[in-house]
Amino acid sequence: MITKTIAIIGCGGMGLSIARRLGAGRRLCIADFSDGVLSAAQETLTDDGYTVETFQVDVSDYASVSGFAQAAASQGPIEGVIHTAVDLLGTANAIEAFLEVAQSGTSMVCIASMAGHMGSGLPSELERHLATASREQLLDHPALNIDPSDHHGPARAYGLSKRGNILRVQAAAKIWGRVGGRVNSVSPGVISTRAGRQEINGPAGKFIAMSPVGRVGTPQDVVNAVAFLASSESSFITGNDILVDGGVVSSLKWDSL
Repeated sequence: MITKTIAIIGCGGMGLSIARRLGAGRRLCIADFSDGVLSAAQETLTDDGYTVETFQVDVSDYASVSGFAQAAASQGPIEGVIHTAVDLLGTANAIEAFLEVAQSGTSMVCIASMAGHMGSGLPSELERHLATASREQLLDHPALNIDPSDHHGPARAYGLSKRGNILRVQAAAKIWGRVGGRVNSVSPGVISTRAGRQEINGPAGKFIAMSPVGRVGTPQDVVNAVAFLASSESSFITGNDILVDGGVVSSLKWDSL
């Protein structure tokens, strides 16, 4: 019997939760830049009975990501690829590297953010660049040159990156379809992870108050969406993004009416 492979890039809290959900009866190939994070994830998952192999990967380096994709594929057919290390170039690298080893039934899910749905919208030329520019030219755009002295610069850069993640997924759907694969994204809102809890005590706390569901998100809320997109139950869904934000984005758009 051939054992299928689940590849996960980024195995911190969210990646580890996803590995637990998807890894039963599969070979887990997990990747992270941090040896410490990898070792902790491997120990936890192995103790719980999962079959795990670890790979140190720098998502900003295409050769590193491609090497991981090839190694994961050599272990068995890749059923799912979950990319949780969500910087823009890393997402572009992962989508392209795993396309080379994808086959019929392979599903890739990239984690983005509700930040990619917020703001007043981007010029169509910039959106096209974020969606379709080559890996080598992706970061070469004037709009991505954020002034370090700009107080709002980090938030603007974060939003651009997450919007870019969503657009890269949309643009990749057709070419992934040619090999029988699918690619989607999930955009979490304020989630009760270690990083998310820090946001709750800051400006992001207001989002919980305006959320129609009236609570902070849990990692399981995100895992449920990822598991759906990684499964055959979503076989007619590709090039799409699922907002897991408790309705915050819709409230920001319509609450003033």
